Amino acid sequence: MRTALFGFDEFGEIVASYIGKKELSVIVFNEEEEKRAKDKFYDVTRLREIDDDELKKLEEFNLAITVLRNEDENLFLCLSLRELFPNIKIIAKVSEKGNEYKYKLAGVNKTINPYDVTANRIMTILKRPLTLRIIEEIIFEDNQLSFAEIEIPKDSFLDGKYIKDIYKDISHSYNILIIGIVDKEMSDSVQFITKGVNHKLDVGDILVVTGDIDEVDRLKNDLEIIHF
Repeated sequence: MRTALFGFDEFGEIVASYIGKKELSVIVFNEEEEKRAKDKFYDVTRLREIDDDELKKLEEFNLAITVLRNEDENLFLCLSLRELFPNIKIIAKVSEKGNEYKYKLAGVNKTINPYDVTANRIMTILKRPLTLRIIEEIIFEDNQLSFAEIEIPKDSFLDGKYIKDIYKDISHSYNILIIGIVDKEMSDSVQFITKGVNHKLDVGDILVVTGDIDEVDRLKNDLEIIHF
């Protein structure tokens, strides 16, 4: 799958690092990001502006990831891409949660909020050996599904529980899937559930989950108000 990454600031560079260079074209609109990408030896195309004639110059691609720093420009880019390339998949960074609906109206298949899930962990999850069908369904086919990180607060009903003991209850009660855990005392790396480790949850640990956005928010709220 040929991927076009629009934007190459700090966030864009992290995203690019998890995509094979042979499958990636970096598209930029300013000299600073052009230099940053060239210094990292990426295939770079600099366009003068977000314009239909400029965008038509690009080589064929299947997936567009838009991470422009300016939210209005990023949204306008998504609108332009959807109009010009109706069959591609579009993943867009959204900086303000209130703008997610606008991106959906623009025809974006999936939005990623870097304040909910950092780029490193998003791409780590996406690169894991889950089936392609599941990944495509999560990213492309259901815009209500989201990845999120949920921190275990003090005195919550999950504090002190073991993951194997609560996995089914959480999945059934909130209709979400727990992907992994980040143990803050060990590292910032995700410990994936598939590894089979029966991890004990402590205050400050982070559950990495995917599911309906409303269900994820409901679990977050319950963790704050339901105590032992």
